[in-house]
Amino acid sequence: MRKTKLTAILLLSAGLASFSSVGLAKTERNGFLSLEQSGVASYYSDKMHGQRTANGEFYDKNALTAAHASLPFGSLVRVVNLSNNRSVELRINSRAHKANKRLLDVSKRAASELGFIQAGLAKVKLEVLRVGDA
Repeated sequence: MRKTKLTAILLLSAGLASFSSVGLAKTERNGFLSLEQSGVASYYSDKMHGQRTANGEFYDKNALTAAHASLPFGSLVRVVNLSNNRSVELRINSRAHKANKRLLDVSKRAASELGFIQAGLAKVKLEVLRVGDA
């Protein structure tokens, strides 16, 4: 049972890792430039609640926030779960860890609204709505 579960997790991880896109695609919509990325999102565990984020705020599992490797703090993004088409707008307030190959780490509330609490990971599309100043 344990070996089967480990094999399933490894296969899922490999499949999701192959989906990751590291570059921002620039597309023009309604006369302005839009930035999009696709990749894998995960969410922060409850034990992170109350810990400081990279921008100095305290992580709130009930807020609509996310960590991204390079987007400026304060950026506003729309994230769409590609398996169920659910979407949410999130504010970037932290940095994804360098070893983390995922596109985003989102708050628990964001993961719930996107519908991937049970799975733990989701293939997502990110669209930058506003670039932050920090």
